[in-house]
Amino acid sequence: MKYPIAEIFHSLQGEGHFVGYPMAFVRLAGCSVLDCAIRRDCDEAPWKATSSLGVPEILSLVAGRAVVCITGGEPTDHDLVPLISALKDAGHRVHLETSGVRSVEGYPIDWLTVSPKVLTPTGFVQRSGHTLKLVVHPDWSEDRLWQILAELETTTTFFHRYLQPLTIVSGGAYNYEQVIAAVNGARNSRGLWALSTQAHRGWGLR
Repeated sequence: MKYPIAEIFHSLQGEGHFVGYPMAFVRLAGCSVLDCAIRRDCDEAPWKATSSLGVPEILSLVAGRAVVCITGGEPTDHDLVPLISALKDAGHRVHLETSGVRSVEGYPIDWLTVSPKVLTPTGFVQRSGHTLKLVVHPDWSEDRLWQILAELETTTTFFHRYLQPLTIVSGGAYNYEQVIAAVNGARNSRGLWALSTQAHRGWGLR
């Protein structure tokens, strides 16, 4: 089996719970989430494959990092179990980042981050995991945002919950103030939501 690869690289995690931790990143190409609210502003081109690699080739490229983060695109467009199993057999800890469009219950992963892009029952299936990360669209009003968050608080089960500004193709996040105001405001007085940014960009990393 071969996987379409957008890129494989070593860097520091810049988002969510593991900010600052060294990882190898396997970005799989392809994204079937066509109704994604931020697709036109996506900061990557995940549907573009640069190579097609088998598991042994991927293992050689992630060697030297204990943690491997599989991301995309939408990585669950592909059969991930052979890749995850091989990474685990090689001694890696495996993190998976997905939009939650499919269930990944039973996958032998160590950490699951779900960043939903389509907030419907069919577009957001995987509603439990370790980290929930919501990219906030600049067009959302404060009331609309908190309507979404209230629904997520009652219909999902995650240990950590983050709001993240939208990063555009040029590399800038243009609604920092909106997201910071939400996280730091009275409506988040229980502290259920924390701020996530793409900190690696500020560090000059991928």
